[in-house]
Amino acid sequence: MSDARATEERVLGLIGRIYDAALEPTQWPGVVDGLAQFYSGTAAITTQDSVGAAARISAASGIDPSFARSYEAYYVGKRPWSSRVGRIAVGERFTPRLLLDQNDYERTEYFNDWLRPQGIYYLSSYALAKDGPGTTFLTLSRSRRSGDFNVGELRLARKLVPHLQRALAMHRRLFAATQQRDLLAHGLEGLGIGAILVDLEGHIRFANRIAEGFLHRGDALVARHQRVQARTLLATNSLHRAIRAAARTGAGLGQESGGLLALPRADGRSLQAMVCPFPISRADWAGQLLPSALIFVSDAARNVTLRPAHLQQLYGLSPAEAKLMSALASGKTLDEYVDPAGITRATAKTQLQQIFMKTNWHRQSDIVRGALASGIAQIAAMTAPR
Repeated sequence: MSDARATEERVLGLIGRIYDAALEPTQWPGVVDGLAQFYSGTAAITTQDSVGAAARISAASGIDPSFARSYEAYYVGKRPWSSRVGRIAVGERFTPRLLLDQNDYERTEYFNDWLRPQGIYYLSSYALAKDGPGTTFLTLSRSRRSGDFNVGELRLARKLVPHLQRALAMHRRLFAATQQRDLLAHGLEGLGIGAILVDLEGHIRFANRIAEGFLHRGDALVARHQRVQARTLLATNSLHRAIRAAARTGAGLGQESGGLLALPRADGRSLQAMVCPFPISRADWAGQLLPSALIFVSDAARNVTLRPAHLQQLYGLSPAEAKLMSALASGKTLDEYVDPAGITRATAKTQLQQIFMKTNWHRQSDIVRGALASGIAQIAAMTAPR
């Protein structure tokens, strides 16, 4: 195989790894390792602020971890070109020799105390992306003995840089989508609501932690061959009909909304479920469209004890008033509360009047209804450390 052919195959291999890393971030170090080997030196992907005084190394190869830490903590601001970082355009290449005289370069603290001890002399940096005040760079470097980057090497770098730019853009979009999914899942979990994304036939594509718990217990909802089913055949048929209807609507193929279901348990209670269309757009995906539905599930018997500290913050109550409000919201009467709390009924009635005044409620039933309707208080109660 000729040298040119071997080089071309290595470049294609690097491009493939770059796009793999866009989908799986743990593979970025492997990409940087490949670049360092390809250019016989070191390589790093860093993000720096607009004035070049702060930086974070995302992935590096050939750089000792202690040097990486000292760069982030101190030496990034000692580069003689730090103030110019924010003005470098995406796709632009820069090197120390383009920015200052060689003798000036060799006299800098950055060169003598950070580059030189690592055997680094030549640098070639490329601006890959700008995101707010930060710029992400790929920096290739190597020793003086290895020589500067030649025309052929720079030409290959110019081929790789656009792929790195696209991969980083893909990674940012996927990361944002993951954050949105996790935010939704966390919020639903705080309310004790399970969420399951299924396809047209009920095959599970995603389930949050609460839903996984319901499926694992298997008393009302179960996954068989990765397909969601209810405890009874009748409930399963109803569930699958609702899923198919909702999924078709989400794909623009129908008009039914899904529905509400009570899924029976062995103890006679039920798990409440709501099946909804999951909208998809033909403009969002170039491949085959997979009609989907969302199933929200909640335990009808779930009992969340609202924490006095949270009620105190939300409604401006005293600690004693918040304890009383928590007890009433959990179903206790005033008489059931006073003895364990070590107070008289008259004291409890005074506290109750203070709660009415501070919340603008007028009856004990208002307190119970209002407290239990507070989604924020429930999320706080569910997610607070035990």
